[in-house]
Amino acid sequence: MLETQYTAPLVLPSHLLILSGPTLLLLCCLFFLKNYFFDQSNPRKFQDHYIAGLDNGRRTLAEARKHMVSNCGELLLEGYEKSPTGFFYLPTPGGDRLNIPTKYIEELKNAPDDRANFTDSFLEMFLGQYTSIGFKWHLHPVVIKKDLNAALNKIMPDVGEEIDYAFDAVMPSCDDWTPLAMGDNFNQLISRASNYMLGGTDLSRNEEWTKTSIDFTTDTYLAAIRLKQIPAIFRPIAQYLIPEMRNVRKHYDVARRVVTPVIESRLRKGEEPLDLLQMLWDAAEGPDKTPGFMAYTSLAISFAAIRTSSSVPTHILYDLCAHRQYIEPLREECAAVQAEEGSLSTKAAMNKLVKMDSFMKESQRFNPLTYVTFGRVIHSDLTLSSGITIPAHTTIGVPAYAIAHDPEFYPDPSRFDGFRFYTPPSSSDSSAPDGPQQQKPVFTTTNASNLMWGYGKHACSGRFFATNEIKLILAHFLLKYDFMFKAGQDRPKNWPFELQCMADPTVEILVRKRQV
Repeated sequence: MLETQYTAPLVLPSHLLILSGPTLLLLCCLFFLKNYFFDQSNPRKFQDHYIAGLDNGRRTLAEARKHMVSNCGELLLEGYEKSPTGFFYLPTPGGDRLNIPTKYIEELKNAPDDRANFTDSFLEMFLGQYTSIGFKWHLHPVVIKKDLNAALNKIMPDVGEEIDYAFDAVMPSCDDWTPLAMGDNFNQLISRASNYMLGGTDLSRNEEWTKTSIDFTTDTYLAAIRLKQIPAIFRPIAQYLIPEMRNVRKHYDVARRVVTPVIESRLRKGEEPLDLLQMLWDAAEGPDKTPGFMAYTSLAISFAAIRTSSSVPTHILYDLCAHRQYIEPLREECAAVQAEEGSLSTKAAMNKLVKMDSFMKESQRFNPLTYVTFGRVIHSDLTLSSGITIPAHTTIGVPAYAIAHDPEFYPDPSRFDGFRFYTPPSSSDSSAPDGPQQQKPVFTTTNASNLMWGYGKHACSGRFFATNEIKLILAHFLLKYDFMFKAGQDRPKNWPFELQCMADPTVEILVRKRQV
């Protein structure tokens, strides 16, 4: 019989839950004491280290940690500019994160996980020992990098058709100017496109799965926020009491109820469709090769896909409304490429959307998914090539947001220039035997001055699919709809929380179907 159960990690040992009275109380106390006194890390710090956010001594470290929650970008710019060594600590409620100079990322990017662990930084950020984020995430990054990315040219045309279908299902008629909170609509569109890539229409058109894949991302995020407000000593019990964690566990029930039958049906019928779920099944071995683990991993992929992509088109939409001079050039580019290629969902068409690619990158520079990237947890003292030693149990990162505002890399960095990364073909190119040289897309690029997607072996492996689906969604929206802010409306402020930077999803803009 097929194993269909896979349970997210729960910290309190399950056998304690059948006990009651004084025995349970005593064992819980011992469990808490063990966690508190033996599992808590208190990493050493550099001598004479710079700590951002202390405001020249006017804030205590505790006050700086609270200030960071909604002012991470400000603190990163300060530390990046003022640290004499390039190393500085970013105070956070969960502990102080050591930001390192980019000159060290080459020697750290492929460091073994037992020295510099990427997944553990996720576990720390989202309290993964409770929410499951980062736990048992060993299969899908490898499969996405090796198998999905190689098959995107075959997968994207069908994803493009699903996006067209999703627009019809999600968007109201908009025959006249209609106020819409497009953040919610983009969430739906991203979820449906990502779920089609994951498991075809069995997932993308399943309303229960669409809802849970969106809500899981929100509920795990909210659960981590709530748990971080509770002293660590009480979290093993609090996880069973707060509603956000109850919601997280309900989402796993939905995943088993929806995804498990899809796997079992494929096995029974001998079907092997071209989607990520099939790739995961083919690559899984041992205890991972169960429908239950596929269900668990499907939620992990939904979290990564929706977290990576859902805010991006909303940020871009707000930036287009605030800088309307870019709308027509982007719309014209989409129409021209569609006419040339017959479709926007081919690899050749995607690569020709270079103005859109530039605008996306400039929007990302101001509105990153996360302010700090290249997260790693250093498990034992790590000596760098310069002789500097990073102490054990230190969480490190790179201040990607500050680097993206460094005038050495980006002239006049405070100015929004939607075509900053677009280079028009020169007249000399047009006389070349092969005609003008096509500019390569830059949105997915990772290097020492562009770290929004991370760097090295743990750079976001899903960024290529994410970029493609965002381009298709934006192209559809540009070609089919007119849009603008309401009268007197400015570009909405972002919603920063700790390391995250989210677009305000509550803002309504005016949308009307184009009269063509």
